[in-house]
Formats: sequence, C-alpha cells, structure tokens
Amino acid sequence: MAKDQTHRDRPTDLGVVRINNEAIMTIASIAAMEVRGVNKMGGGLPRALYASLFNRPSSGGVRIHMKESEVKLTVSIIVEYGIDIPRVADEVQENVKRAVEKMTGLVLAEVDVVVEGVRQHSPIDKERKI
Repeated sequence: MAKDQTHRDRPTDLGVVRINNEAIMTIASIAAMEVRGVNKMGGGLPRALYASLFNRPSSGGVRIHMKESEVKLTVSIIVEYGIDIPRVADEVQENVKRAVEKMTGLVLAEVDVVVEGVRQHSPIDKERKI
C-alpha cells in the first residue's frame, strides 16, 4: 500500500463513500479483542507512543497492505497463558474478516495473525475476576 493512501473510496449512484484506514483498523482491532483468549493487541511501543502523543485511540496491532487492488490485514495480538494459540489465531482471522467485510463492503484477500507474546495474569487480575 502506498504510504500516502489513507482511505478506500467506493463510488455510488449518489457520490462517493470514503472509508479511512483508521476506521478499518479500529474495526479489525475490536473484532480481534472479541475473541476469547486475546489479552490485548500487539503493535509494540511505536503504536503506543503515537496513540498517547496524538491523544488518539489506538487501533494498534493492525496494519493494512494493498497489493493490486487486494486488501490484506496483519493483526498482532498478545494471548493469555494456557490458551490454545492456533485456535485463537483461527478465530481472530475469521472474526476480523467477517467484521471488516460486513461493515465496510471490502473483500479481504488475507488476514494474517502474528502472536507477539503470551501474558500470564497477575494475582491482582485474578482477584478482580472473583
């Protein structure tokens, strides 16, 4: 995808519908977090700094790639300890694809999932769940 491209245009009879990449990334991020076993989105320090510096909600962990009119997403996640990672990754792929296609009308060629890490709950987290 070209770095200066920031949206997807869809012509209609009444004009053009423009969907910003940030909206697509947010949809994908929310859909990934809905999957049981996903602890949080990945994306590392650069995305966290960007979100805090510019006071924007982070759609971290999601990148959009465009290749010959095909849309491809890469979703980075942190999973909970003890969870079946392949199952979680499969569910993330399905949920993200379904949500983005349903909400935007785009057809995704690929949804790649990168498991950046595993997080074990601290004793404080366990107490909160009780």
